[in-house]
Amino acid sequence: MAVYAKSNPAETIEEHNRKLLENYEKLKKFLDREKIQKYDEIIKKILYYHDLGKLNHKFQNKLGLSSKVIIQELKGFDEIPHEWLSIAFLSKEDKRYFHTFSTDGVFFADLVQYCIAFHHSRTKPFDKKALEMTIRHDLEKNKYKLGISYPLNSDYDINKDIKQKIESQTNFKNYFELLVFLKGILHKCDYTASADIEPEKNYDGNYELAFNNWVSQQGWQLKPFQHEAKRLRDKNVILIAATGSGKTEYSMNWINGEKAFYLLGLKTAVNEMYRRFKDIFGNNVSLLHGEISYMLENNEADESYIERIETARKFCAPITIATADQLVPAVFKYNGFELPYLTASYSKIVVDEIQSFSPDSIAAIMVFLSEIHRVGGKFLLMTATLPPFIKDELKGFQDIEFPEQELPPTKRHKIAVYNEYIHNDSSLTLIEKEFQAGKKVLIVCNTVKRAQEMHEVLLDLSPLLIHSRFILQDRRKKESNKFGIMAINDPTHPPAIWIATQVVEASLDLDFDVLFTECSPIDSLLQRFGRCWRKRNKEYEDNEPNIYIFKTEHTRVYDRELLDRTYSLLFADYNGRIMDETTKQNAIVMVFKDIEKTKYYEKYRRNKELLELGLKASSRVEAEDLFRNIFFNYCVIPRPVYEKNEREITALLKDIDSKNVEKMQRIQAKSKLKEFTAPVQIFNHPKCLSPVADSEYCRRNNIMIMNDVTYSYEKGLELTDKEGEGVLVL
Repeated sequence: MAVYAKSNPAETIEEHNRKLLENYEKLKKFLDREKIQKYDEIIKKILYYHDLGKLNHKFQNKLGLSSKVIIQELKGFDEIPHEWLSIAFLSKEDKRYFHTFSTDGVFFADLVQYCIAFHHSRTKPFDKKALEMTIRHDLEKNKYKLGISYPLNSDYDINKDIKQKIESQTNFKNYFELLVFLKGILHKCDYTASADIEPEKNYDGNYELAFNNWVSQQGWQLKPFQHEAKRLRDKNVILIAATGSGKTEYSMNWINGEKAFYLLGLKTAVNEMYRRFKDIFGNNVSLLHGEISYMLENNEADESYIERIETARKFCAPITIATADQLVPAVFKYNGFELPYLTASYSKIVVDEIQSFSPDSIAAIMVFLSEIHRVGGKFLLMTATLPPFIKDELKGFQDIEFPEQELPPTKRHKIAVYNEYIHNDSSLTLIEKEFQAGKKVLIVCNTVKRAQEMHEVLLDLSPLLIHSRFILQDRRKKESNKFGIMAINDPTHPPAIWIATQVVEASLDLDFDVLFTECSPIDSLLQRFGRCWRKRNKEYEDNEPNIYIFKTEHTRVYDRELLDRTYSLLFADYNGRIMDETTKQNAIVMVFKDIEKTKYYEKYRRNKELLELGLKASSRVEAEDLFRNIFFNYCVIPRPVYEKNEREITALLKDIDSKNVEKMQRIQAKSKLKEFTAPVQIFNHPKCLSPVADSEYCRRNNIMIMNDVTYSYEKGLELTDKEGEGVLVL
């Protein structure tokens, strides 16, 4: 008799399990061959048993695909999650077979049961009596529908008998690799079967040919260090190279058509990198970050785009460009962390510009790299500015290469350091002077508030402003190659002033004539340097500086001690000097000297030790928040934007929350809704937030209306009262 696993479309447990087995067979070629040979039968049994608990009548009633059943003995009892009931179906013969794989500490059977019982995340308390009654009065009487005749087991406690045993610190550590392998395969096969997609998509075409053709079309010759990436394709690599030297092309040569994730810290940088990879490798490239649904480009608004979204979400694309918070939070070991770790075990991971992360996040990245290295993954960490203590730790990894630093002798930056603030009258005079001389001027501020103030005082010069406090539709225009900040690279572009925040620091291929910047820690500051005089074929020989550095107030954004060290060093030792790439690396060493004595390092060390000891998050959402170091994270619609577009927003929410709307239409509605939002980081519970209508989607995704603000295309979202002091926009 039919027992269903899913509705819409209807799918029986047998049909669902068959899909899982088919996906497992396709996945095998990516996995460790020795482990597959050893655990093949075990894996098949895990896949077979994982959903059998869906036989229970309450689950079947919920699907509404067959006549409703009422069991009098179970009235008053809550529904037991199907995965907890699935354990009851494990036969004595199978358990004896599992025991043959026993090792010291934990019976292998407990590990198998753990994989099944926790392939979903449940927070409700475990009710042992309800479980026993459901097995006795429901599953035992209906097991024949699944072709099962042996007695079911009802004498087990999910927490005591399974969870506590496996998640004890010693056992979790000892079984880590095996847990990732077995449970990761279950997650991978289950999720992809449910999404009706391939577990992995093979690269379509010839990767190396596409790369070489693109290089040729640009009229480039690969540099010696970029050629060297080919020799190191099977190694873990730490690449330190100057901004603008071609690290991205190095990574492309290192990836070599294998499955890869390219991780960055900022959505702006991720979106730009996605465009660069997609121009070369086409639909082999997917984009993955917290706002993936809005990336419906004009030529991608069809059903194939749904598949690419689902493929990226389940980590199945050949090349995925992502924010690090989509992969690295697995270090917090939330239930389900095994999927990203399993995928990483046969992937190449590129981490670009590690200095753009907080010390908390750098600690998580380091533990993540260590653990994916342990399960078989390969990584390439590349940056222009690697803190020396990170380099020293990485030297302790096995099978890791440190290519000779690519530090060209070209002199691109002459600096001037001022003992005044960037909004001082004399600095404004300098900015106007450079603009009137026909220069393309970049101004980088440490906070959105300061950037908006600079925009106001320079209004007569028609400056342009970019930061993260713009709603999405405006942010995209400001990032665009045609009308936004990227257009500055066109040689025919007229003189202009762009004011920005940290959003321009990493992986934006910008080339301004002159930079005015507030001081920031040395690694961040040198990234800003890289947006000036980036693509010139000659050295900078002007007597006047092209980098102007100003002191700044302390904020939440940067570590106070690193900021003070940087400013003091540059003011005392480098003022008025040319800084070549070797000089810049020497400055990094000086700023990070004796770093072990700083609060910055103490924060890094403490977080790294907690993760290595097994700090766990209760959910993926909590893990992402821990990684981002965010207390409350919201996606807001500024009140003026909401009022102007209320009718359209209401209609979009109606489509999103409706169960009768086609999937493509819902995705398009989510995409359009995101156009009106901006991300904010909130450190308290401000009264300025209110719900968006009566939308379940907005509640689930922390989308709120932000009151007491103004909004304009020119300046973005601005706070208008003291409540805003608790808000820091990313």
